[in-house]
Amino acid sequence: MKQGRDRIKILLVGVWVTFTVTLAVWWLIFGLRQLDLLSQFHVEQSDQLQRHYQMLLWEGGILIASLVGGGLALFYYARREQKRHRQVEEFFAAFTHDAKTALTSLRLQAESLKEDLGTNPNPLLDRLLQDTLRLQLQLENSLLLVNLPTGRLLNQPVRIGHLVDALRYHWPDLTIIERGDGMVRGDTRALESVMMNLIHNAVKHGDATEIRITIEPRASGRIVLSVADNGKGFSGDFKQLGQLFVRHARGSGSGVGLYISSQLAKRMNATLRFAPGAGAGFVAELDLAAIPETVMVEQHSQKLA
Repeated sequence: MKQGRDRIKILLVGVWVTFTVTLAVWWLIFGLRQLDLLSQFHVEQSDQLQRHYQMLLWEGGILIASLVGGGLALFYYARREQKRHRQVEEFFAAFTHDAKTALTSLRLQAESLKEDLGTNPNPLLDRLLQDTLRLQLQLENSLLLVNLPTGRLLNQPVRIGHLVDALRYHWPDLTIIERGDGMVRGDTRALESVMMNLIHNAVKHGDATEIRITIEPRASGRIVLSVADNGKGFSGDFKQLGQLFVRHARGSGSGVGLYISSQLAKRMNATLRFAPGAGAGFVAELDLAAIPETVMVEQHSQKLA
């Protein structure tokens, strides 16, 4: 898909150069023919016509050379930009993979230390686990931000309950209440990233201690996934939520997490909305395409057969 888009861009550059050069050549030939016609009726002004003829040749040649040079430069910079973008993607992919591997190892060691300590509280160890999770999420967001325009998302069945179980592992001290369950169509990694960003936003910026995840099927073949917290809520403009690098307060984040979540939702033909909580807190609603359980049972039966 990415290579196809690159070829289309190069093809458009070639079409533009061909069209403009052809137009300039046609203009030059047309002008020279007009001078030839004038020379047949104004023989006594042949010297002046000859100067116009040479001037037209020089101007037309310079124009054509400029268009060809500009087209070649545009082609060169387009290819260089594509190569640079691929290098950035490869760098972020390699860097993120290595960093996430190291952070995962660090987190496993910290969790082992916490288990060895038993019930004895250790604020420094808890903070280390939280910082590790935050760094993992930031690395994942950085990679997704680079790959958003060209990255490919899968279209697969995803059970929401499995995602919620993974979220409980990342936030063991956070109360996560799940109501309902269902199958949706989307990308597992993208959906997990959206959910993690929403919960991370509620915990870090809203000081939430409880998350309520509600799954409500709709008659239109959609599922509304609601993520509500009991935090301090949001007092800014809800219309600006999901915009990149928009700070709503002095201590607020850069908006990268919610921006990536909104963009990933669009890529999966979903809708992400934000609203204030009923009493307090913050609510995020994700409208996704549902997969009926009967369809999943039939597909599973066909595979077994």
